[in-house]
Amino acid sequence: MAATTPQRKPRRPRGSLNQQVIVAAALRIADRDGIDALTFPALGRELEAHPTAIYRHFRDKDELMLALVDALHAEVTADGLPVTDDWAADLRAVATRIHDAFVGHAQVGQIVAARTARRPHEFAVVEHILGCMRRAGLAEPEAARCYRVFADAVLAYSSMEAALHALAPQTRQADLLSWEVDYRHLPAAEYPNLAATIDHIPPLDSPGNFPLMVDLLITAIRAQAAVS
Repeated sequence: MAATTPQRKPRRPRGSLNQQVIVAAALRIADRDGIDALTFPALGRELEAHPTAIYRHFRDKDELMLALVDALHAEVTADGLPVTDDWAADLRAVATRIHDAFVGHAQVGQIVAARTARRPHEFAVVEHILGCMRRAGLAEPEAARCYRVFADAVLAYSSMEAALHALAPQTRQADLLSWEVDYRHLPAAEYPNLAATIDHIPPLDSPGNFPLMVDLLITAIRAQAAVS
């Protein structure tokens, strides 16, 4: 019986790799297999390319991670960031887009909030939020300070919720259940404030938590604008 010649995997066409293609593949791997599975060899397999080809576009994994940060910002800025006559509504809209991008790519969103991408889509988000602050009536120094707090709070909360979504299902369910079980059985004499409010504390994954945080920040910005 004649020996079967193993079929060679088709090679990716020369010149078909670029940063955008690699970043899209990196997001697919992270979304599907988890952030720990995102390696250059895994990218090579995903793209049917030798891992060394990735290094022609990204020096190392940290540079790739910064590109992933900007990829999330690219989702935020997709179709443009509309500017209306309501600065507060515009802030809510961009905050919601950031939150949706981070939670939508939870494996990446949980770890990149503190990183600065230094890329065009991030620049566009910063410019937009600063514009909202100035339209709120804040002078430049206060607009800059309020931008920093608002943007960082939105990123941090979005990253926290992404981390919750990135947990293994059984771990996430245990954490959510603890508020219905462990917290409800604490002695009221020792924890009177918890006992008084436990029926009203929203679940960790309540969809109303993030909008409330944004509204509280906007209320503070209004108050700051009134005295600046």
